[in-house]
Amino acid sequence: MAPLTLGALAQAIGATLEGDATRTVDAVVPLETAGPGDVAVCIEARYRSALPGCKAAAVLVDAAWAALVPPGVVRLVSDTPRASFGKALRLLNTAPCPGLPAPGVDPRAAVAASAELADDVHVGPFATICDGARLGPGVRVGAHAFVGVGVVLGARTVLLPRATVLDGCTVGADCLLGAGSVIGGPGFGLDAAGRLPHVGTVVIEDGVTLGANTCVDRATLGETRIGAGAQIDNLVQIGHNARVGAGAVLCGQVGLAGGAVVEAGAVLGGQAGVNGGATVGAKARVAAQSGVTKSLAAGGDYSGHPAEPNRVRLKRLAALRRLAERD
Repeated sequence: MAPLTLGALAQAIGATLEGDATRTVDAVVPLETAGPGDVAVCIEARYRSALPGCKAAAVLVDAAWAALVPPGVVRLVSDTPRASFGKALRLLNTAPCPGLPAPGVDPRAAVAASAELADDVHVGPFATICDGARLGPGVRVGAHAFVGVGVVLGARTVLLPRATVLDGCTVGADCLLGAGSVIGGPGFGLDAAGRLPHVGTVVIEDGVTLGANTCVDRATLGETRIGAGAQIDNLVQIGHNARVGAGAVLCGQVGLAGGAVVEAGAVLGGQAGVNGGATVGAKARVAAQSGVTKSLAAGGDYSGHPAEPNRVRLKRLAALRRLAERD
């Protein structure tokens, strides 16, 4: 994107400008390395000590810290600095998928004759597109990625290098599948005779982001489903027949056992686990490293192993501390 004036940027991100509105900027960069063509951001206390030495064209700050911005640096003051930061990044730093160039099929890719590709699809070197796959407008498939038989990829979906979508799975529009992610691998359902056949599928709805090396297993029967707009970090395991609701957030190394349910808007901290058949209610928040062994009600804050209401757990810890002090 072309450089923006600070006046235009302030209006776009909902910030109040204090200084020269005609100066132009072309990127958001870290506070410590920002130069005269950059916007820096200070929205966390740990970066506040670097403000006096900042050399950026402008700094996005909370009103409480605006006085720390040095003379000559434009202030972009926001009541909602994190939201303004996100808007600035989307406006100025427009390279979310490095290494995926313009539309076209690389001659080193393998594309089945029966696959259907929209005119503006990009397929990178050594990628594989199998029989009957359908790739919608604007889809980008990175180097060494694999799209299995009958897979459907919705418009503008991006597979980063080595992402894999196995046979019969469906991915909606505007999704981002991280490098090394695997969609539709066999689930881990077992019986006395060994591993069960998993003949179901995976359905990923629109606007989902999956991080690097995240795995979504196919269902034993039926489907494993990821709801629209879910944000899933790196190294997450989603077991067979699990369901993740719209807008849910799963941080790094979360594990969902087969049949687990995370309802819309719930948030699971890093390394949290959910037992098979347990449900995390809508908009519930589960702390990092918690173990969900039974269903949790919507809207609550939970922590511990087994996970329980956070307030209950903190009271118990306080009681144990007082007990220890008596000794």
